[in-house]
Amino acid sequence: MNIIKKIFGNNTLSCADELNILDIENDIFYSLDNKASIYIKVEPIPFEYLSNSEKSIVVKRLTRELAGEREPIKIITMSLPISTLEVDKYLENKRNSAKNSFKRSLLLKQIEDINRLSYKGEMIEKQIIVQLFQNNVDNVEEKLEKRAKEFVIKLQNAGITSHILNRKEILQLFNSFINMKLKEEHIDNVWSDEDE
Repeated sequence: MNIIKKIFGNNTLSCADELNILDIENDIFYSLDNKASIYIKVEPIPFEYLSNSEKSIVVKRLTRELAGEREPIKIITMSLPISTLEVDKYLENKRNSAKNSFKRSLLLKQIEDINRLSYKGEMIEKQIIVQLFQNNVDNVEEKLEKRAKEFVIKLQNAGITSHILNRKEILQLFNSFINMKLKEEHIDNVWSDEDE
């Protein structure tokens, strides 16, 4: 603690200050520096499996669709542990219906291995998030929502799947900066403000 006091003095930052968090309301993030943001998750394109001509087509479409964008955007790319909830449910159902004890033990081992790899961060997926933002002024929510919907349509026209993040997904995004190992099913317990 003495080292922290030497570095920061009495001006230590809380986690909320460090992450610039003021509030999240109606799927819009409000920051301490008087900005409002909306986040769009973009599904990654498997470029490694496309030919050069297919890559060129995707780039040309995306360039054409986004040519009219004049407002600033921020692109966040990150690798996060894969959620294993659906896989766990599927394998657990298979395990429960298996009549052979050897098969049940193999499925249990597989479930444990998948969870261990996910928890250690060895099973990861790339996530691409686009942040649209502007100063927090009158009608900022309407302007951001309209811009985000138009942006999603532009990506769709370019053949790219995307969606606007809701409050819970925004909290999961912020949580990934704080604690990458926390499973997403516990996110409500960590970030809940219902008791306030």
